[in-house]
Amino acid sequence: MEIKHGVMLGGAAALALMAAGTVTAQGNLPQVDVTPKDIGVCKAPTSYQGTDEVLACYCPESANDPNHSSAVWGSDIYTADSYTCKAARHAGVIGNAGGHVILQMLPGQSSYRGSTRNGEQTRSYGRYRASYRFVETAPPMQADADDPSTERLVSDLPDFDMSMIFSPKKKQSGLGSVLGAIGRRASSGTVRDAANVGAELANMPGGGKGAEDIGKCTSLPPKYRTEAFKLLSCTCDANFSVKSPIWGTGLYSGDSHVCKAALHAGAIGLEGGRVAFQTLVDQPSYTGSARNGVESMSYGETNRLGAYRFVE
Repeated sequence: MEIKHGVMLGGAAALALMAAGTVTAQGNLPQVDVTPKDIGVCKAPTSYQGTDEVLACYCPESANDPNHSSAVWGSDIYTADSYTCKAARHAGVIGNAGGHVILQMLPGQSSYRGSTRNGEQTRSYGRYRASYRFVETAPPMQADADDPSTERLVSDLPDFDMSMIFSPKKKQSGLGSVLGAIGRRASSGTVRDAANVGAELANMPGGGKGAEDIGKCTSLPPKYRTEAFKLLSCTCDANFSVKSPIWGTGLYSGDSHVCKAALHAGAIGLEGGRVAFQTLVDQPSYTGSARNGVESMSYGETNRLGAYRFVE
């Protein structure tokens, strides 16, 4: 048996904690090498108390969450009757836009400490019979290049050219403000050439601006989740993290991390780089698969998360 935070753990729960490391604050979630059980819309996971299940569920947008004011007890580790979405916002796992979360059931603790984080307040409590914490799935091994499961899922978008990337942050006048961030293929010319496209800009998808540069890739920014057919571009650092879960194959839910989804789709490798993608409406379902050493998960219909696909 192992004792952590005043709790005596045994069996699979103790082994999972030992493998994942100690419970930490937001931004550094423990990892578990388990495929989560999808339970649909999040609620307090009381029906799973007494287990060490790893669960995946979906939280609605905070403004449309009828349970937004529900009570939560604890910090980092929460009582099993704490409303999951409010706890997730408290932990910094999601923001007000909602999204998918993964949690792991734990034994009860002798006490729970309340705190205020990310605009959410939780309460303190004494002994309770079951708990949970938020986790990430462990990064998968990179697949062999000859593995037939590796498949490129990037869509060919007619008339789209990676040379035309709109950067709203640029302050220069003229075309320099439009073509501020250039991500051209090796033999497609220079930055100066791109500034001479002239009338061709008017025929580009996305209102004549090409793909809008949004900087460093994260998930689909909330302001684009209800705007379909918007072309966006972002950059993945070399050796980017593949810890965050993703949902879908070819079409990905808006809360799926873009870099990991791009690796899954074959848009980039682990060396990172610039990717372009097109926003889509919420999909009725998302199919998980293993591609390019990355595993995505399946999910049902989303609401106000949007979706996206990679393009070239």
